Amino acid sequence: MIDTKLLETINEKTDIVDLVSQFVDLAKRGKNYMGLCPFHKEKTPSFSVSPEKNIAKCMACGEGGTPINFYRKIKNIPFEEAAYALAEKAGIEIKTTKTKKDPHEHHYKLMNEVASFYQFNLKNSTTGQTALQYLRNRQMTDDLVDHFRLGYAPVHGDALYQLLKDKGYAVSDMISLGVVKQDDKGRYYDLFSDRIIFPITNPRGHVVGLSGRTLDPKDQVKYINSPETPIFRKGFLLYHYHEALGDIRRNRNVILCEGFFDVISSYAAGVKNAVATMGTALTREQARLIQQATSSIIVAFDGDTAGLKAADQAIPVLVQNGLKTEVLKIPEKMDPDDFIRSYGSEAYEALFGEYTQDAYAFRYDLYRSGKNLKNANDIETFKKQVTGMLRGADVAIQSFYKNKLAKLLNIDAEAIKIASPPARMSEPVIPRKSEPARILNRYERAERDLIFAMMRSKPIARHVKSKLKATDFADPLIAELRIRIESYYEHVDIFDLGQFLERLNKEQRDLMTNVLLKDPLSQFQFEDQPADIDHYIKLVKLANDHRRLHYLNQKIADGDGDQLDKFVIERDQIRQRLKASNAQYQ
Repeated sequence: MIDTKLLETINEKTDIVDLVSQFVDLAKRGKNYMGLCPFHKEKTPSFSVSPEKNIAKCMACGEGGTPINFYRKIKNIPFEEAAYALAEKAGIEIKTTKTKKDPHEHHYKLMNEVASFYQFNLKNSTTGQTALQYLRNRQMTDDLVDHFRLGYAPVHGDALYQLLKDKGYAVSDMISLGVVKQDDKGRYYDLFSDRIIFPITNPRGHVVGLSGRTLDPKDQVKYINSPETPIFRKGFLLYHYHEALGDIRRNRNVILCEGFFDVISSYAAGVKNAVATMGTALTREQARLIQQATSSIIVAFDGDTAGLKAADQAIPVLVQNGLKTEVLKIPEKMDPDDFIRSYGSEAYEALFGEYTQDAYAFRYDLYRSGKNLKNANDIETFKKQVTGMLRGADVAIQSFYKNKLAKLLNIDAEAIKIASPPARMSEPVIPRKSEPARILNRYERAERDLIFAMMRSKPIARHVKSKLKATDFADPLIAELRIRIESYYEHVDIFDLGQFLERLNKEQRDLMTNVLLKDPLSQFQFEDQPADIDHYIKLVKLANDHRRLHYLNQKIADGDGDQLDKFVIERDQIRQRLKASNAQYQ
């Protein structure tokens, strides 16, 4: 452990402004500095840095603290590691009674040496120039090469082995970490040869493995990866996870790609919250890693058949780990790297609005594609795929897709059976910590219940329309849904939930499925209780009166001369109504 007084010294010797400015663009505001918070996404700067107190804090999310705490959070490393790093920068020697030494510390040091060697070779060797030109042809700038620590392994030889041996590293460690091999004659040679090197880091930022891409177009083995080692287990890691962590938290979501170049090109295009599975099927451990950083993910796998299949297989793993999952369908069967190099950054960013689908819509369309629905076998396969994807889904989602499938196949929705999900024998998924759901007050509840009622029957919808304007609703999304329901009833007499959901935009559909439809539509028999409808209408009007009263009181206090008399009269009228109702606004 590090002595408390020494921790105080480290904090005192570390200039908080200098430290934070390495990660945040700061502007002086009075005595303090302000910038965009690195821990959450925002448009207005709320991250305050005080040179006087030597602390930083976000006024919105509360993250920050002393120099050590800030560095720990921004780098996602243990407290002691952050303290050591800042002490080294400040020239402070730490003598500790630390008893818990990381058993892999010397492994990390060796792997960092390996990455540095290959990085140096890329830019400073004759043979490395071919690899560097290859990267430049792929629109990789020097800044990108440096950020991702890209390197080059020279053609067949033992240059890395000789370097590590000269630096005193044990041959046994070189072999166990998979960077050096021994031939049948006992000679040692480097594992990677004539390949571009991608260092792979663990969640703490240590280089733990490597992947090498061939430069020979005739080489059928495009990539060679480090073998499983004491510190490298591919299925437990995601490429660029540590480096993207800050952007993932700021954006509150992650973009999941397949390959290295997809992540690098995404980063160059301004999409810096991208990580990659490194070309293998997504594992539960990787999903849990994502879950630790965010609750929302967009799968941006290759647009070809293999990529779509991989996305389909990844979705259940993500959903079972509590992640809100969407899929980016990249046009023309391209991968993110191809698309960015062909159409540019702006076109790529635009894809996330136009070509993103929720997981269920993506899988439904995927299963529907290529099926001949006049063929009995195709119909049965399609039905099994859809009902399979709905196992364990929310009741509202099940209802929506059962109705959609029934309509397409011209069968009764009740005939479509969805099996219960199998009991899981493996260790349970630990849910993400989240803020408790806010309890709606009675006025907010009334708005939602009126939407339920309008969905129940056309006469009720007409009745609500005659009593309330859309502007009477406090929640703009609820108001928009009310207008959509009224518009829908202009063409039909009976409300069809599935058909209605298809008319909504994503935000409105999310509200319906995530908020409204969590309560069964049968909760209230509105046709039998017209008094309930008028009660909810009254509550919405009362809430609107209170909002208007607050506005009028402000205007009267401001002394708006031209309208003052009018405001006073209206205020008194509202007060009389509220007094008569004997209601209190929460």
